[in-house]
Amino acid sequence: MKKENFSSKWGFILAAAGSAIGLGNIWRFPYLCGQYGGLSFILVYLLILIFICNPLMVSEIAIGRTSKSNCIDAFKVIGSKIGMKHLGWWSFFGGWCAVIGVIMCLSFYFLVAGWVLYYFLEALSGKLLFINQENLPVEFENLTQSFSIQYTCGLIFLLVTALIILGGVKKGIEKTSLYLMPVLFSIFILLSLRSLTLDGSEKGLHFLLHLDTHYLGFSENGFQWMILFETITAALGQAFISLSLGFGILLVYGSYFSAKENLFRAVRHIEIFDTLAALLSAAIIIPAIFAAGISAQTGPGLTFISLPLVFQKLAGGYFWSLAFYLLLILATVTSTISIFEMLTNLFIDKFDFSRFKAALYVLFISLIGFTAVAASFSGVWDIKIFGRDIFTLFDWLASTYSATIVSLTMALFIGYRAMKPIIHNIRHSAPVTDRFTRYFLITLRFVAPLGLGLLLILAIIK
Repeated sequence: MKKENFSSKWGFILAAAGSAIGLGNIWRFPYLCGQYGGLSFILVYLLILIFICNPLMVSEIAIGRTSKSNCIDAFKVIGSKIGMKHLGWWSFFGGWCAVIGVIMCLSFYFLVAGWVLYYFLEALSGKLLFINQENLPVEFENLTQSFSIQYTCGLIFLLVTALIILGGVKKGIEKTSLYLMPVLFSIFILLSLRSLTLDGSEKGLHFLLHLDTHYLGFSENGFQWMILFETITAALGQAFISLSLGFGILLVYGSYFSAKENLFRAVRHIEIFDTLAALLSAAIIIPAIFAAGISAQTGPGLTFISLPLVFQKLAGGYFWSLAFYLLLILATVTSTISIFEMLTNLFIDKFDFSRFKAALYVLFISLIGFTAVAASFSGVWDIKIFGRDIFTLFDWLASTYSATIVSLTMALFIGYRAMKPIIHNIRHSAPVTDRFTRYFLITLRFVAPLGLGLLLILAIIK
């Protein structure tokens, strides 16, 4: 079949940024800021973004654009051009691991998407504003124990995602991103302005702008390496989840990206949009919870347990709660279509399926995984693997191991074997200086593997 492409540079940028801007930004980034000292976490995150994630993003997109292939065959296409051997190993660790990770993501992501839809409907009905503070944790617990509610809400998200994918790259993914992203950032800005004008919000702003050196390892008892490592690994994991690194998504989007467009500039725009979304999320949530007298270290329950209390105390709380959960819905949709498309592309490219047939196969795979996750998490199917329900297991394996292994493989593949064809592809549209080439080489050969290896080791130890 003829390879589809994005119709414009901005179509690619907004689609890739939409993939990055999801629950990782709005749900995960703020509570990690709360747990790791606000500005301390943000600074570590930005340094990782610049020195590790930027070269990895360029690498993953460049592999897709150079090969014009799916995530499994991309390594074989590039490797065969330069006479590499043992390409099956590269395809396994760089391709099949990404496929396994994405299947796990599809299985559990729609469960969380279902929670978002449920809370949006609760906000729309006005019920969310009348739940007592003591009953907010019970409300969330009741949701997570109900298979029927979680499954119905998640299924709606899944079907909407499949319909968008059926529209193709230009009419489905690109068009959706072009419409949703401006709305997304309009709501971001509106909510952040409101949050920063709340009485007591200055305490939250001070928390975000205050450098707590304890989380950087400095203490009265000397330097604490483990505290610094914990902050680094939290920021590194967040950066990978936030930017969709190591899932083959950027590789697939890169295969749709014109060789005439400046890759450096596109990556820079994606990172700016993603970082802006993360910082705006923190600016929305942290000042608001401080204004409501809630601890910044509430943790993962911040979005679904603590924030409803904030909306109850706000003038016009109905409007603000509706706007916030609509923001979550839009961010979730732009992420689910990228995850879904990665597998759809595999079936189209590798097995020569039509887009309709490929999307149906992915829908079927997603339904099986999602059903198992929802049944396990709600207690309908009482199964635990390594002491974890399927939801927790898939989340742990995909975000910690799969994405890290794939990114490590890509770094080593380009750093030690395929630097020339990748640099050649980048040079089509952007000047590549000797200084950048050295930086690129050092990062991919040493810096990124060291950081990724550290992440894997600490994950195993924990």
